[in-house]
Parts: sequence; C-alpha cells; structure tokens
Amino acid sequence: MANPRQSDKSRSRELHGQEKRLDVLDEDLEIMEKHAAEIADVESTIQEDMRRWDREYKDSRLHSIPRPRKHAR
Repeated sequence: MANPRQSDKSRSRELHGQEKRLDVLDEDLEIMEKHAAEIADVESTIQEDMRRWDREYKDSRLHSIPRPRKHAR
C-alpha cells in the first residue's frame, strides 16, 4: 500500500520500479519455460551427485565406527 505522505512523483517512481522488476521476472520465467527440459536434467544430475557424495561420505565415516557408537548419535 502506498504511503499517503508520499508525493505523486515518488509514487510513480515506485510503481515504475515495481513494473521493471515484474518485467525482469517475466523474462526470467520465459527463459526457464523455454529451457525446462535442460533445467530438469541439470537439477536431477546435481541431486544424483549430492546423493552419491552423501552416501560415500557416510560410508567412509560410519563404516569405520564401532556399531554401538554409530547408532548413539
């Protein structure tokens, strides 16, 4: 909501700034829609890499710890 004490010029600048930000967001969304398949592929690759790293990290850390200590976190 606009501040009632603001001048008309200040309000119009604020609205213009919001319109520019919305335009930028619209452009970003268009780009993401055009490249949705590539974005999905990259995201799945990153998630697989993160799962693999997590599994390898846990394997290297937890397999060398005696069983009672492993489950007493």
